[in-house]
Amino acid sequence: MNIETKWLEDFLSLAHSQSFSRSARERHMTQPAFSRRIRALEDALGCELVDRSSTPVQLTDEGKLFRITARNLVTQLSDSISHLRSMKQRGGYSLDFAVSHTLSLSLFPAFLHSFRRELEGISTRQLVANVDDSVQALKNGICDFLLAFEDPTLAPAQFHRFELQTEQLVPVCRADEEGKPVFNLEAAGPVTLPYLGYPKDIFLGRCVERLLRDQPRSLRLQQAFESSLADSLKVMAMQGMGIAWVPSFAIREELRQGFLVICGGSRWQLPLNVCLYRCRRPLSDTAEAFWQVCERSYGRPEPMA
Repeated sequence: MNIETKWLEDFLSLAHSQSFSRSARERHMTQPAFSRRIRALEDALGCELVDRSSTPVQLTDEGKLFRITARNLVTQLSDSISHLRSMKQRGGYSLDFAVSHTLSLSLFPAFLHSFRRELEGISTRQLVANVDDSVQALKNGICDFLLAFEDPTLAPAQFHRFELQTEQLVPVCRADEEGKPVFNLEAAGPVTLPYLGYPKDIFLGRCVERLLRDQPRSLRLQQAFESSLADSLKVMAMQGMGIAWVPSFAIREELRQGFLVICGGSRWQLPLNVCLYRCRRPLSDTAEAFWQVCERSYGRPEPMA
């Protein structure tokens, strides 16, 4: 499949403006040329993204779904380019962290805040990507450190790690008026429950797949929604769309306020170890100094089995 980045930007413009002529002006081209590029994108994907019979222009169901993917791709590419360019300009007093999406909004800010005194005068940058891409960024030397869930692919011959904390991957759903789960994994008898899942090729998707493969009781889960973002699944669960497995740190407030409730016991949960990784090769003086600070806080780096 050959898809050009500019086609994605064209499509996002059209999805926002709902007008071929307006988006053509925004993209600095004629309307026929703009229309050909939207058509080229649809041909590459093998489906229609736009309902051209409506005024203003509306997205098809496929278009609404692909809009999310296009926005994520364009944003991630832009952030990566900015990050790479900034690496050429950075001085000696900076630290670069690759962080998975799930950890970037909650644990990572708290982690940096815990070292606010030690990091005074030091610039920090965050490269947000899925776990697999973040691991690759560390391996390729694009970042100094990786904050991620424990990853067995990071071999001890190449990497050190600190284990920061252990969380749980827990099943949650919306609560009813009595505060009980709308969907209950512990319910007696055969039952079919809606399930909000991750893609199977990402870390959390593999975790949930492993759990369900060895599920404690006979149960049918019918997938109703899929997203690579735990926060998206959390929101869908709050809307009553099904059961989602979400890291415990991401739902503490929702559980406290009763918007969500855990709908399965410990046998439906998995531990998640949150770790800070670095390569064994020498880092910058600033990065090495920060690693020593971490060593004083967390003890010596753990050997990786």
